[in-house]
Amino acid sequence: MRKAFVTLACVVLSLSVTAQNVTDTFRLYFDLDVATLGTSIENKIDRLIYFDKIMQKSDVKIIGYTDNLGTEGYNQVLSMQRAKNVKNYLVKNGIDAKNVKVCLGKGEIMRRGVNTVSGYPIDRRVDIVVNNKGRGEIKKQKPKPIVVAPPPIKKHSLTDSTTRYLTNITKYKPGQAFVLKNVYFYAERHTVRPESLSQVEALYNVLDDNPTLKIRIEGHVCCIHDAPDARDIDAHDLNLSVNRARAIYDYLVNKGIDPKRLKYAGFGKSRPVVVEEQTEADADKNRRVEIRILEN
Repeated sequence: MRKAFVTLACVVLSLSVTAQNVTDTFRLYFDLDVATLGTSIENKIDRLIYFDKIMQKSDVKIIGYTDNLGTEGYNQVLSMQRAKNVKNYLVKNGIDAKNVKVCLGKGEIMRRGVNTVSGYPIDRRVDIVVNNKGRGEIKKQKPKPIVVAPPPIKKHSLTDSTTRYLTNITKYKPGQAFVLKNVYFYAERHTVRPESLSQVEALYNVLDDNPTLKIRIEGHVCCIHDAPDARDIDAHDLNLSVNRARAIYDYLVNKGIDPKRLKYAGFGKSRPVVVEEQTEADADKNRRVEIRILEN
């Protein structure tokens, strides 16, 4: 009986530790022979900090890599410089340098029996390994919903540069689809960013001007491998692509579009534009909202 109690206590202790320490790995991809941080990398780090993926008390390991191009010495220096530049940017943005436990470059990622003349873009990267102390306790708290009230927006002319691609929407045949350009969401949330509301408003204008037009709003996500859809931290579910499509649906309905003219669906990452993302640009292509014509 005493042995069983000790075993149970160990299990409970293990679960407690697991709940309080969450380790995540985030990858930053670089261009060939480049060690400096581009805008896309800086923006990704900014999002990681803003959404508490990396916190001030996080234990952080930063590990740089290169592909198989270049000499061993060159790759070692390049991978180290990439790691240092990431560390410097983190420290500049409030992460305590004392919590960066490891910052090193490992040079080339060895691929046994494989050697290409163009290298592997996916190997030109820095991994940020984060242990967020107490992160499990934070996750238990219900996050406050983010509500972005649409600003007063005048009806856009379809000759505006931001909406020019919508001018031919009525020429699409039923079943055809197009990407709703420049519509961005907060990371892991279904809330449209304020700077993207003009695009959704432009879609509303087209629907308002063409009362027989019926559409389906289709959401897609990127960067997932072990689940059919991504996590939505506001809705507490794994239906991010559905929830994002529903957010645009709700916007249009609240503006007065008849819900009978609208449908919405989410496809997770089942219909990727880029099968395996290797850069932020690849991720952006998969992280999208499409409008499919049903009737016009």
